[in-house]
Amino acid sequence: MHQARSNPAINEEQIMTMNDRTLDQDRLSLALRGIEVFFALCLLLLFGFFIYHQTQPTGFFTEKFGTLEMFWLYAPLLFGLSAPLIRAWTGHRNPARPFEAATSLFLAVAALWLLSVFPFNFAHLADALPEGLRFLLAWITDGVGQFFLLLQIIIGVPTALVAIWRYFSFRGHTVTRRAV
Repeated sequence: MHQARSNPAINEEQIMTMNDRTLDQDRLSLALRGIEVFFALCLLLLFGFFIYHQTQPTGFFTEKFGTLEMFWLYAPLLFGLSAPLIRAWTGHRNPARPFEAATSLFLAVAALWLLSVFPFNFAHLADALPEGLRFLLAWITDGVGQFFLLLQIIIGVPTALVAIWRYFSFRGHTVTRRAV
């Protein structure tokens, strides 16, 4: 008969080593913190790009683009600033994870709404750029825009669940460390 082999008990030193690795993965270097600030600036640039489309007669937004559509386009973009700014400010990933999760869900719901109403004419997306740069966005058609919205709906919920799992998983490691 085979005897059941049990795993040896994890000693205090092993727990502390595992927790140190987890804590090291949570910390952001100065360069990574700078990347988070850059990402936040990119979101603000995207926000400004859409504001430009809205305030100038580019034709990107159709007559279907009303108050609710403005909310579902702009609010998730602005809320999306929270996670990178928290990471940049604190130098840690975990405090931003609940905001990552909320942003992912917010973007998924917004994409669902915007896909159902579809108040865009992507033939005019590049019109906000200088003439020499329009080729960068000219390839994006309504179908491609709809695909990106659908993709956001599909990945939003799993991304949020992973962020929440990582948040609580990390908190479990830090609680274990304090208990040791």
